[in-house]
Amino acid sequence: MKKIILILLLTMLGLAGCTELKRAKVLLPHFWVGMKKVSSHLYVEKSMSKENEKKIQDTIPEAKKYVLDMYGNVTTEPIIYACQTKECANSLGLVGKEIGVRLLGHIILTNKGLDKTLGRGLIAHEWSHEELYGRIGGFWHWYKEIPMWFDEGLATLTMQEISRYDERAWQRIMDEKIPYPKQDELVSWSQWNKACQTYLIDESIVVPYATSRKIVFKWYAKVGQKGLVKLLDGIKNGKKFENLFKEEKL
Repeated sequence: MKKIILILLLTMLGLAGCTELKRAKVLLPHFWVGMKKVSSHLYVEKSMSKENEKKIQDTIPEAKKYVLDMYGNVTTEPIIYACQTKECANSLGLVGKEIGVRLLGHIILTNKGLDKTLGRGLIAHEWSHEELYGRIGGFWHWYKEIPMWFDEGLATLTMQEISRYDERAWQRIMDEKIPYPKQDELVSWSQWNKACQTYLIDESIVVPYATSRKIVFKWYAKVGQKGLVKLLDGIKNGKKFENLFKEEKL
């Protein structure tokens, strides 16, 4: 059965495009990916230096602490694939401005993950996606109930203090009157992708993420860990997201 599911998934990813198919390599037996095994949950590019390898190893528990701070406890442990070169990242489907991605229990990182502060936040961000996905019961509940602004906003909030994403970014949006998407522009996957192509994303600010973080921050400040866990448990048990979340329109 698992083999059938994997074949169907790879077929769907193949139809979706070359990038997604490259990412799906991490779902295959690990030795097929061509990465060096450091531990059962960490694989690095074979040419990665010992210094960079240690950076990633040291960063993972710090990122896990961020997830713990957000959710109260951690129920998942994704497998991380860390790249040092652009060629490695491209071979695993990270192209353009992408610096990290999560795929079914796996996290793929570019060399941005080697920066201590950004790497910690980046792993925490993708780990938050994995934690949310696991807590609500998987793909169907995520697809049917979770708006992108909530998933991405929660993951960005989990990163804690990184100026491209946090309150400083939102303040800059306000001060400089930078265009930003409204909440109802960030619901579906296609809307999210469109927003990322429409609104400003550069080395200093990522507007769709900062906007989503602001929405979720206002809600989380009121409900905290208990409210978050209650919402995710409710979705897993078949309740509607809109009935569990009190919308905070910008």
